[in-house]
Amino acid sequence: MSKKILITGGARRLGKTLSEHYLQQGWQVVAHYNTRSELDAHANLTLVQADLSVTEDITRLCSELVSYGPFDAVIHNASCFTPDSAADDLVAHIDRHQRVHVMAPMMITHALTEHWAEKAAMISISDIYADIPNQRFAAYCASKAGLQNWSLSMAQRFAGQVRVNVIQPGPVKFLPEHDEDYRHRVLSQSLIGKELGYGAIVNACDYLLNAQAVTGTVMRVDGGRFVANRYDQTFRV
Repeated sequence: MSKKILITGGARRLGKTLSEHYLQQGWQVVAHYNTRSELDAHANLTLVQADLSVTEDITRLCSELVSYGPFDAVIHNASCFTPDSAADDLVAHIDRHQRVHVMAPMMITHALTEHWAEKAAMISISDIYADIPNQRFAAYCASKAGLQNWSLSMAQRFAGQVRVNVIQPGPVKFLPEHDEDYRHRVLSQSLIGKELGYGAIVNACDYLLNAQAVTGTVMRVDGGRFVANRYDQTFRV
């Protein structure tokens, strides 16, 4: 029987790439999405919709997911990324990030407590900002730090049952609205100095899903940005 994986935020950008990858590997994929899916129909694909910033939607999703178990793997990938300066309502801004990044993974994981396959694994997609925050995105950074800390707690709680690890992406994939100047400044703070692509995260997920001796680990996939100097390295020597 093929393995089954749940990927939240699994129908666009990085999540879409992950879903397509595991479908190609023969997995049964349950892909969550919020507003729209960009995935093509597939015999092994199940789409589930929920707005993870709404408690009622999370509760409904949890009930639905139980019927699809047991799961061999879960990737908590769903995310929202809004600068604090764009928030008209600070409380709602903070609450949205906390619900998507902390409450939803907690509720989903709790719902699946009795619905894990043998030798299962869970991965949470955090951010290097969880450890080196950016003041422009303070609510986002705080919520990703919360996701990361909770995930390490789950590694303790599920010891011997589910391996739990965290991936901290760095400058993996730029968006169309990122101009050349922005891209240059970001990559100047990376030791590798190039856009890594979603494949870098896919490779990391593959490793963590298969590494039976690895749990409670935070893996940085950031091109070395975490240890690079904290300023634009655009000067010439």
